[in-house]
Amino acid sequence: MSDGLTDDGLTGGEARELSPLQIFFFKVGIVTAAVVVILYASGYFLEAFIARQSEQLSMLKGGPAFWSMMEYKLYRSADSPDMPPEQKKKIIDALHRLSVKHKPFVDALEGDNPADARDDSLKSGSLATSRNSAAIMARTII
Repeated sequence: MSDGLTDDGLTGGEARELSPLQIFFFKVGIVTAAVVVILYASGYFLEAFIARQSEQLSMLKGGPAFWSMMEYKLYRSADSPDMPPEQKKKIIDALHRLSVKHKPFVDALEGDNPADARDDSLKSGSLATSRNSAAIMARTII
């Protein structure tokens, strides 16, 4: 072993000291690699979690799975016991009060008698013609 090779010759001679800038870039590289790995792993686990949750939601399923669930709910609803008469009466009374309360607004939207208004427009020409003339008037105003 007298060929003149020493440990210093095998390792390239003297160990060179790294500059502060090189150390900074080395640390930035390590932190960046760690952040990329963590983001990739968390994205993978989040995607797997969302996929599992969406498989459990029957409303997102289409085709046979959707219709079998609808059929099951229909049968369950048909076989369920009926509401008590007091609850039915309470619901019907609430609906009646709502219809009385909002009837003037619905009547105002429809006019006093919508059938008469339609008959008048048909007498003066076709309904399509009156719609077309209204559209032309609106375009000229704009």
